[in-house]
Amino acid sequence: MDIKAIFELPVHIWVMCDALGKTYSTGYGELRFNVTMPEGRSPVGGPPDVPGIASRAELTGEQIVWAQEYGAFIPESLRPATALHRVAMTDVEGPTYEHRSWCTPEHQLAEGIGRWFDDVRTWVEVVTGQDLDPRHRVYDVESVGAGLTFIEPPHDQALGLTITTPHVLPLRPQGWADILGLVRDGKKPALEEMLSRDARAAHRRNANRRAIIEAATALEIVLGRHVRERADQLPEKQRKRIDGPTMFGTYISVAEVSGLQVAVPIDRLRWLNNLRNDAAHRGEAPDHLQAGEAVQLMIDFLGAHGRLRRTGEREPDGWEWVLVDSGSGDIHGGQPEG
Repeated sequence: MDIKAIFELPVHIWVMCDALGKTYSTGYGELRFNVTMPEGRSPVGGPPDVPGIASRAELTGEQIVWAQEYGAFIPESLRPATALHRVAMTDVEGPTYEHRSWCTPEHQLAEGIGRWFDDVRTWVEVVTGQDLDPRHRVYDVESVGAGLTFIEPPHDQALGLTITTPHVLPLRPQGWADILGLVRDGKKPALEEMLSRDARAAHRRNANRRAIIEAATALEIVLGRHVRERADQLPEKQRKRIDGPTMFGTYISVAEVSGLQVAVPIDRLRWLNNLRNDAAHRGEAPDHLQAGEAVQLMIDFLGAHGRLRRTGEREPDGWEWVLVDSGSGDIHGGQPEG
């Protein structure tokens, strides 16, 4: 059976318009399929050229959004860009099982599509900083005093709106292809990058205590690896301090005493460690500004010492770092500052 399907993304993903109208290989587990992108038709995109779609009025109507541009600040080199809402899935191939005849490739696609999207959105969040959590959305427009009804004085409408224009790094076409291939091959981002993603998401949701813990843990992993990889450069007394499990504070001390070069000042690392200890052991939450500074410190450190290195070459507007995978070359993505 020639399986074709349409998938509405739980959260739209920003991509460059050059990525539209193309087909990309992806998969999940043993399942393999292609993702065919919509056409770049104004204002809400158009269905891809896949046989059978045109006959489905509910998929081709004028009100069906395939791709749409919203208000956002986007680096000049990544324009034009659009938010991807729907894709087509074709050429679905999967294993068959004699003892589970019901587990057909289309059944496997339906069963795995949620996990596929979760892996895709994790990579996109790591590479671009887009916030794509479908279970805890953060909206760009919020009503002031939502749910509040005044009797005296009378107010028939909302008292106001809070409107945010986000800074967005859309994916380049090759970056989209890379991510879909990584998901197909079962590869996940480094743990510190997922913790970094979680720290940024927590800060955006005003969960400052969690943001501090996630940011410090991500930084501890990378600092620990940085120190251990240079063990032969350490004085003997300092080498002995990292035998076995070692805490964040110890890594900071070893780096300082040994004179190791790191991308951020040692006193700032110690400041973040103190914030983490207060959050983890005393239940204290920093204010939003402190949490933001901590998250930025983590981004700077991971950018210089993490598995996914940032080149440091930014757009003229100061927004983008281009990611370079220290193991396998260019990831064709970007990373925002905060």
